[in-house]
Amino acid sequence: MRTVNIKLKANEKRIFPFFWDGKKSEEIRVNAVLDKPGSSLKLLGLFFGNKNHLELRTNVIHKAPNTFSRTIVKGVLDGMASANFEGDILIEKGAKNADADLKEHAILLSKQAKALAILRLDVLENEVKASHGATVGKIDGEQIFYLMSRGLTEAQAKGIIIKGFLGAVLQEFPEKKRIIIAKKLYL
Repeated sequence: MRTVNIKLKANEKRIFPFFWDGKKSEEIRVNAVLDKPGSSLKLLGLFFGNKNHLELRTNVIHKAPNTFSRTIVKGVLDGMASANFEGDILIEKGAKNADADLKEHAILLSKQAKALAILRLDVLENEVKASHGATVGKIDGEQIFYLMSRGLTEAQAKGIIIKGFLGAVLQEFPEKKRIIIAKKLYL
């Protein structure tokens, strides 16, 4: 299991990216505590696999006022790959004006691929913004049809859709990490 613990200083802004390539089953835990006023964190996760299993858990705790967090996880699963994502956000009493969002989106390319998303918000303070959402599904057939009507093969159409889906998060990764992951994903 890989565990990462994150603490931020007052008014510090940080992006923490993580990536799973499906080469081996893995368990990843990311714990973040925002206990200094004005701290800001983006947890950005990508996963892509055609075999093996990912167990991902994020836990973000807002303890101080005027804190900000975004957790965005996107992935594509094919073959027998599977992923379970559990995300928690806790906004404690005293964390006025906290702003937290938790999102997970997965595309399944085969009938055997599986994804599970469990997202939880625990809000103990007033005057905050907190939201969460998850989607798991296959590529929209109309999108594939549209791209194929423009002369692309089905595989090319799926590739473009996947690149756009993952690319939106990947472009927020730090440059060195973005280049390495893009090469692995052929983006």
